[in-house]
Amino acid sequence: MILDVFILILIYILIYFLFLKDKEQMQILKISLMYIYLSLVLCVTILPIDFTLDLKWQYHSSINVVYIHLKPFNDLIMGYRNALKQIILNIIMTIPFGFLCCVLKKNSTILGIIIKTFLLSFSIEFIQLIMTIFLLHHRSCDITDLITNILGGIIGFILYKLIKIVLNQKGIIILWTKKKRC
Repeated sequence: MILDVFILILIYILIYFLFLKDKEQMQILKISLMYIYLSLVLCVTILPIDFTLDLKWQYHSSINVVYIHLKPFNDLIMGYRNALKQIILNIIMTIPFGFLCCVLKKNSTILGIIIKTFLLSFSIEFIQLIMTIFLLHHRSCDITDLITNILGGIIGFILYKLIKIVLNQKGIIILWTKKKRC
């Protein structure tokens, strides 16, 4: 895990020097927050990647089953242990994504957030599928994860809009948006 974090820090340093060093401080902060968030999601959903070779791979490969769950909320319907917890965690995981997308692009639309959250979630599920097939990680791809992640992105979008409305009504200037000049 330390190696993973070190690599993510090196990637950020590279991104900073290639793309961010000449940007405004507030823009650097916004992009950095999104990078930190995505790094945390990566750590929770994908990392660590175990590249060790299993000496019994030939034996396992004949019984290895790739799980792709296409029936939404099947685990919950079937009463599987921790199904509700997984649904809630998937929603919570992408709330910051919907919020930060709005912070990065102030005129974000709900459709844009849905598409971006779908792409994020689909990418995670696809990588997990590839890892299951080739690295024997025994993870599953689940349509429920896609749905709940999109729901989390929508909640993040709504939270951003609500916070913006409340702060504007109280006359508080939001730090992540530019002041309008008269």
